[in-house]
Amino acid sequence: MREIHNPLNYNKKPKISVIIITLCRPTLYKLINNLLNQKIDYEYEIILIPQNSLKKDLLKDKKIKIYPEPLGKGISYYRNIGIKHCKGNIVAFIDDDEIPINEYWLKNLTQPIIEKKELITTAGTYIPLNQGYVADSISFLGFPGGGYIGFKTMWVVDEKDYTVHLCTGNFAINKNILTKLSGFNENLKFGAEDVDLAGKAVKNKIKIKYIEQATVYHEPRRTLNEFIGWQIRRGKSASEFKGTGNLKNNHIKKRITSSIKILRKAFFTKYFPMVVFLISLQYSLSIYFMFIKK
Repeated sequence: MREIHNPLNYNKKPKISVIIITLCRPTLYKLINNLLNQKIDYEYEIILIPQNSLKKDLLKDKKIKIYPEPLGKGISYYRNIGIKHCKGNIVAFIDDDEIPINEYWLKNLTQPIIEKKELITTAGTYIPLNQGYVADSISFLGFPGGGYIGFKTMWVVDEKDYTVHLCTGNFAINKNILTKLSGFNENLKFGAEDVDLAGKAVKNKIKIKYIEQATVYHEPRRTLNEFIGWQIRRGKSASEFKGTGNLKNNHIKKRITSSIKILRKAFFTKYFPMVVFLISLQYSLSIYFMFIKK
């Protein structure tokens, strides 16, 4: 039987809402079990936005609220739907192919906001190696959220642990600030909502605090076909982001800088040839969708 930490009064309004946008992959149920066992002294709810059929017999806990949506609306739309339904004044996001590394993830991620020291916190993901040559090479690319090489290798984190990047699969935010930033841009259906929201935060002089202790594991992408499908979506998201008029030269420079860091990290490993190939493929697809395909 599942052990319940800090039994809560469900008649009280939750302080934290954890939103999961899900295609109902098998990893979802392991994630839910982990979330239900998080050690935290505050009320929290789990909001699921499924686009496929759920195994509801595995989701009977009173913390779980389910709001089905049809496929094809776009990631930003689904995130905004989750926000619309949440009751907490702090909103946390985690993706259904991730899992916290321990039972303190939610506390670590939200405590600085609860204590009113920060307005936005984020953490990365970690994908361990030994998943196969192709899978490990993909993990070396640092996406999403840092992959094998880590958040701090991919993006700049200063000496006080502030960053200008946001991992939308692992972050928390004061709900009032999220409203101030107008939520997620629903013109971005395929992605880039992380870059867009982080850009709005920086423009409004809102700092993003990086919390390394809130890192989560991420399922690896294991095959070349899976990688290509992912990069096609990322190429489309880059095209959408360019269409918003918010794509700046510094975004491109940051991506190039990240690629150089990745190549340096992989240089003395057996993965280097595949990493070079994957980065080349990644840029080719991005250029195709941004500048050629209309």
